[in-house]
Amino acid sequence: MLHSSRYFSGADKLGIASAVICAVHCLVIPAIFLIKYSWADSVADVHAGHHAGLPAWWHVLDYVFLVVGFVAVLHASSHAPARGVKLSLWFFWLCLAVAVVFEEQLHWMTYLASAGLIATHFFNIRSHRNTRHAQASDMADK
Repeated sequence: MLHSSRYFSGADKLGIASAVICAVHCLVIPAIFLIKYSWADSVADVHAGHHAGLPAWWHVLDYVFLVVGFVAVLHASSHAPARGVKLSLWFFWLCLAVAVVFEEQLHWMTYLASAGLIATHFFNIRSHRNTRHAQASDMADK
């Protein structure tokens, strides 16, 4: 298979790292609000907004993760041995992009999209390893 000979697992590893860090980033927000609002003086404080009290650059990180994830998915999908892997990588990245853009309504979707990206990148690495092992055994048989 031509694509697997040029495959470099760095794109998948970058995608996994980016998705894990993104998920942790998204988990920190609820933790901050849980701590902050456990001492809130009023219900109005709780409804102050999703990004209330966070530094302005915090939300920019969401878009950094999207860009890094896009590069990882672009490279990994271009060398993916199976069409299903390509489609899954792009599907989960698109879900993450939609979740970031509509964060107030779809915050929960970032976790699912990150988990899907992590699983698909791992599957892509495994598929390439299996393909290389199969090619090596085919060449040894000849």
